[in-house]
Amino acid sequence: MNPARLLALVVSGLVAGFLGLNLLASLFADGVRLDLTEGRLYQLSPGTIEVINRLEEPITLNFYYSRGAAARYPALRAYGARVRELLRGVAARSGGRIQLSEIDPQPFSTAEDAAIAAGLEAVPTEDGGQLFFGLAGTNTLDGTRIIAFFDPAEEARLEYEIVRVIAELERARTPVIAIISSLPFAPGQDGRSANPMIDALAQTYDVRWLDERFSAIPDADALFLLHPPNLTEEQLYLVDQHVLRRGRVFVSIDPLAHLALRTGPDGLPPVNALRTSRLPRLLSRWGIGYDPTYTAMDREHGLPVQVNEAGRTRTRAYPLWFSVPPSGLSGTMPATAALSQGVNFGSPGIVQHLGGEADFTVLAATGQEGARIDSDIAATSPSPDVLQRDYIPDSNAPLALAARLSGPVSTAFPDGPPTGDIRFEASQHLAGPADAEIIVIADADWLDPAFYLRADGAGGEQMVADNLALMLNLADALAGDPALVNLRSRTGSARPMLRVEALRSEAETRFRELQDALRAELSDAEGSLARLSAAGEASTLGGAAPASAARAEALRERIVAARAALRDVERGFRREIVALESRLQFWTIWVPPLLVIGLAILTTLLRRRRRP
Repeated sequence: MNPARLLALVVSGLVAGFLGLNLLASLFADGVRLDLTEGRLYQLSPGTIEVINRLEEPITLNFYYSRGAAARYPALRAYGARVRELLRGVAARSGGRIQLSEIDPQPFSTAEDAAIAAGLEAVPTEDGGQLFFGLAGTNTLDGTRIIAFFDPAEEARLEYEIVRVIAELERARTPVIAIISSLPFAPGQDGRSANPMIDALAQTYDVRWLDERFSAIPDADALFLLHPPNLTEEQLYLVDQHVLRRGRVFVSIDPLAHLALRTGPDGLPPVNALRTSRLPRLLSRWGIGYDPTYTAMDREHGLPVQVNEAGRTRTRAYPLWFSVPPSGLSGTMPATAALSQGVNFGSPGIVQHLGGEADFTVLAATGQEGARIDSDIAATSPSPDVLQRDYIPDSNAPLALAARLSGPVSTAFPDGPPTGDIRFEASQHLAGPADAEIIVIADADWLDPAFYLRADGAGGEQMVADNLALMLNLADALAGDPALVNLRSRTGSARPMLRVEALRSEAETRFRELQDALRAELSDAEGSLARLSAAGEASTLGGAAPASAARAEALRERIVAARAALRDVERGFRREIVALESRLQFWTIWVPPLLVIGLAILTTLLRRRRRP
């Protein structure tokens, strides 16, 4: 056989083998995947598997994806591949109970009409077209659920969003959450709330609001008290009886709620704004201690705030507003164990265990340097410098900010229902003990989107803390599907350049120390010169003695030199950052291909030397 024919046969054999291998893999190994990514991006979570395994009726998922339009956006195309692989993994795991179809809705096609009718969002493209990138799910009872658009910024919640669609199609009814709150969170006439957390809850639950004069609590799966108003004895009794009857309660109270006091367009806080919330009688009866006269601080994890110092805007850590990192969250409770970014708080209170039969578990706590401050002093918004100067770590730190109480509780009204405007039947009084699941967070500001959302500079928002995930986790734990709790806040595929950030932070710290020293010298010289000028001793023209005039001239030279040195420091910082970026570009962009080229040249040379 001549060489040309042999080569043709070999190539044909390889092509046939490749096609045959793909055919066999698609037939027998469609559900088999090897995930080597660091965050196990393509591995289904136990919660996902639990939801899939309990499916009894078939579910259809239609993945609408405009391939042609998305191809012009590399980031979106990469995310599209990620979504597709996850959907395929879910469908493969279901053993046929989930039917997955991928649809490319072409313009003016029936598929495009179906996507619009399902409620998917069409995003306009630069060439005037439309891009669909969403999911529509249906069950055998014609129930429908959708993901209007897969936002790449929400990648950490991708698996949760997909499984939520499946879980909602699978369950028989929508759980009910009743909410009592003094905060302006109730939805308006358009059905949307001023708070994204409430909107997120309303997507999954039947949320029912109780006004401040409520005289009954609906038969809800869970009761949420979000910075509640000052409740009457009768209303406290209604809450007490709900706990004994249904047992699922979430409480968010605050000794200093900045969110409630936020000024409106008229420059004033809302009428009847409530700075402090509490639940007298109930908390202590449940075994939870809470003193609203104290507020917690944590200088170790203070959030950055902008302050004006000597006419310059600077960033300082603020101990009253701080983050609780994953190490400060309970690792045993599903609602907090999977949170990877931590939770941000704003001047929270402190809770403690007062004893009792129910189990008390701390869900979130300050660091080892946690401290407490009088709430009235905290309400004056002291500066970061004042807080740091007077900071004394508490001997009982870490201080508990949130806790879960699980187990038997008894009524806080052992003598029966109170008398008042609301009439209660004494025969229906529940005294307990009854099993309850109560979660208390001593803060209301963690509900504020300003504490967990940040503008990303491109018109969107970036999630910088797990506050929203925590709220949805708590709702699932108390009223919804516990299998969904661990699905939120999974690691995204994007990897931050931690080394670069660390080097940048190190350089900033070094230059900031120099700046502080120079500014102190500048401030001292300017102060001395101002005093000489005020006394008329800064110039011989004003009658000053030669010695005083010489001292004033020396101070002016110091000021000029200090300002020049400050400019040099700032220029030096920029030069160092630029040099750092240049070095990183060299090592990450140029070195790898140069190594490959060098290796290829070396291999070629070695082969030539071995030839006879």
